[in-house]
Amino acid sequence: MDLHLLNKEQKIAVEHQKGPLLVLSGAGTGKTRVLTSRFVYIVKNLKFDFNRIIAVTFTNKAANEIKERVNKALDQNIESPWIGTFHSIFAKFLRKHAHHVGLKSNFNILDSEDQKKLIKQVLEYCKIDKEVSESIYLNEIQNLKDEKIFPQDKSKILKYSSLENIDEIYNIYQQRLIEINAVDFGDILLHSYFILTNHKDIQETHSNFIQHILIDEFQDTNLLQYDLIKLLLNNNQNLFCVGDDDQSIYAWRGAKIENIINFPNEFNCEVVRLTKNYRSNNAILEAASSVISNNKNRLGKNLESFNNEIPEQKINLKSFYSQEEESLWVADNISRKYNDQETFGILVRLTAQMRSIEDKLIKYALPYEIIGGPRFFERKEIKDVLSYLKLANSQSDDLSFERIINLPRRGIGEQSIKIIIDHSRSNKLSFFESLKDLAQSNKLSPSLLSKTQPFIDLINKISELINKTSLEDLGIFVIEESGYLKMLENEKNKLKQIENESRIDNLKELVNALSEFENLDEFLEHVGLVNENQKKTHQNSIKLMTLHAAKGLEFDHVYLPGWEEGIFPSSRALEQNSTKSLEEERRLAYVGITRAKYDLNLSYASSRYTYGINNYSLPSRFLSEIKSINLEETSYIDNQNDTNKPKLLSSDNIALSPGKKRMMEFLNKHKK
Repeated sequence: MDLHLLNKEQKIAVEHQKGPLLVLSGAGTGKTRVLTSRFVYIVKNLKFDFNRIIAVTFTNKAANEIKERVNKALDQNIESPWIGTFHSIFAKFLRKHAHHVGLKSNFNILDSEDQKKLIKQVLEYCKIDKEVSESIYLNEIQNLKDEKIFPQDKSKILKYSSLENIDEIYNIYQQRLIEINAVDFGDILLHSYFILTNHKDIQETHSNFIQHILIDEFQDTNLLQYDLIKLLLNNNQNLFCVGDDDQSIYAWRGAKIENIINFPNEFNCEVVRLTKNYRSNNAILEAASSVISNNKNRLGKNLESFNNEIPEQKINLKSFYSQEEESLWVADNISRKYNDQETFGILVRLTAQMRSIEDKLIKYALPYEIIGGPRFFERKEIKDVLSYLKLANSQSDDLSFERIINLPRRGIGEQSIKIIIDHSRSNKLSFFESLKDLAQSNKLSPSLLSKTQPFIDLINKISELINKTSLEDLGIFVIEESGYLKMLENEKNKLKQIENESRIDNLKELVNALSEFENLDEFLEHVGLVNENQKKTHQNSIKLMTLHAAKGLEFDHVYLPGWEEGIFPSSRALEQNSTKSLEEERRLAYVGITRAKYDLNLSYASSRYTYGINNYSLPSRFLSEIKSINLEETSYIDNQNDTNKPKLLSSDNIALSPGKKRMMEFLNKHKK
């Protein structure tokens, strides 16, 4: 291992002799190098057996990278059971001590589909009205486990969760897991915690055996993960944590920023700050620092650029009248810069922003891929609503019928659906025609007829409206009259689910997409072509993703659209009106800015057409926090003489609304 390759701060961290240490590693400061160098240093210089070192990461990719680097540095192939994710490490621990929680060592780890099947059985056993989806119950059970709440802790469950019958469902779900000798991912950690806290001999054996613990991405740990690690510490407290409080952006997933903020006081230890950034130029780092410095709950550090090969370049700020202008500019600007040698990332706050951008990238024939999630028209909620439109447009569409006959839930079970399908095959009818025939010939029970007749009437009504109303109004009708929007809103209100909020935004964006077409056939053809286009791969495709999915990545060129109040910071954060939620949004802004190496493009739109209404917004407050930076502002595509590309309107050609006037005041303030 070449310690001379490390800078001064990295070397101080790596050569730490004993006891706890927090390494505050800013974006692009080489934290993986520090973590792997630390592991090698402990083995080669401090003379500890690598089998007695735990190195915890949050992804298998990161764990494999550490293994590869350590193997290369030590010039041997180490197969340590203690290098991996929290779940992989504690799964091994749990297999060794499974009998203490009523399991056999060969227990199965259920995947998400198996978990859904099991919770479905539990709901049927409890005779629970399945108005709330299986995934909502599973998410809530996972949250309870992350908070160290066991199924027998009824008072804690009811205090934490407002979901009806969750205490009973959680308890029976756990009983069934034990009965079938299985665990879910939450159990791996919760069972391990139970064993370590209730069997002191096991806890002491493991804490005495483990000599050093290294944790990557420490700011992302939740309560349970952090307490598990502390249970494995011995008196030496050799705990080496690498993280960045300014990149703590997963509170909605249970991460506790307090773990890293309170660490120095909790362990009375030194903090080593890594501030030499090898990714970005000074303009980008200064912008990131000026934004994040407005957060009060942070340990603090200032990054400085140490990569002379990165060109200095101004940060661009673009303002547009509409999101369509903004998306068009992003695609146009990338098309002018695109080449196979450089990387491009478009990072959005909301998944709903992707639809317009995807559409424009396709129009410019630019290769792209979505990172961290499905493409817009492949999202579940979009496919669900499209299935209503497809079935109404073609009542022989059996695939769409099967998808939506009980969505939202109408109490139509599998046996009832089997009756419909069997009748269709016997009479050579489509599934929907079969249902209508059964209803008209009085061959359905009164109970089933009462559940299916409203569905028949709805599809017939949608079919009738297809040629009588605009696609925009048709989309709104389907989303509302089907009960789909109400279903999402009910789930959101019961559990404050961020996921459902995002789905509602996506449905509103679907209405925007519909508004751009004259007829349904044309729109459905467009969707088919878009989905087919997206199957094509390209070696250096443009990466489109949410800001959350961008963490840990870097690009030569970064585009950050949608920097408006209500988009970023999100309306949810503004509604909560709390310092905590706003600071999380600001950390997300910091993450977005620091993904760029040298070309950073910020933009916002003065109005967004949403669900049939033009909504006017102010520029994001985060833009005002970028101080002493030379921001270049324009609102039109350069080189408008290029007749081969779509044109954007200059903001000068658009009547100034009150919101637009406020924006122009903002721009004048920032012009140099």
